[in-house]
Amino acid sequence: MKQLSDEELVLKAQAGSHPGFEELVCRYSRRLFHFLRPKIATDQDTEDLVQETFLKAYRYIDRFDKRYKFSTWLYTTANRLAISYYRKQRENGPILETASTAAGPQEKMLKDEREQSLWQSARQLRKNQYQALWLRYMENLPVEEIARILKKTRLHVRVLLHRARANLVKGMSQPVHAEGGSAASVEENLSFL
Repeated sequence: MKQLSDEELVLKAQAGSHPGFEELVCRYSRRLFHFLRPKIATDQDTEDLVQETFLKAYRYIDRFDKRYKFSTWLYTTANRLAISYYRKQRENGPILETASTAAGPQEKMLKDEREQSLWQSARQLRKNQYQALWLRYMENLPVEEIARILKKTRLHVRVLLHRARANLVKGMSQPVHAEGGSAASVEENLSFL
């Protein structure tokens, strides 16, 4: 199953193959968690929303349109569920946002720390800017697919990405300079963007 593309796995799942759908769950669980986490108050609620996304995807797998990528369909479903969650939470009280931390492997520790610092800074951006960055640089989705997921125009997504990068540079350059760093340090932190 691991050699099959997402779309081939969807066809198997539509034909009733449970292993086909399980492989899709394995491929996307962690990615969806990272995509949804900045929007949701707790890790547990985020995990619940990931499970709810997969349940909905399984229930409506026969409605998947082969003209689009499976990832676009899945992220759109997750985004809609997150919006519903946010609305419910807003009605019940304020949402608390917390940044999660994770240690990287020893051999890539410095690079991982920079990247982690960058994504922690990115979580402070507006939600739609963070989502656009995540989908573009962590999921490697093209602007057209991001536009479909976020229900924005391609131009709007490009503007979101530009503003997100500019805000990251602005936000990261001040603490770096205060610690005696340089603009080059900021450039290193943003090198993969």
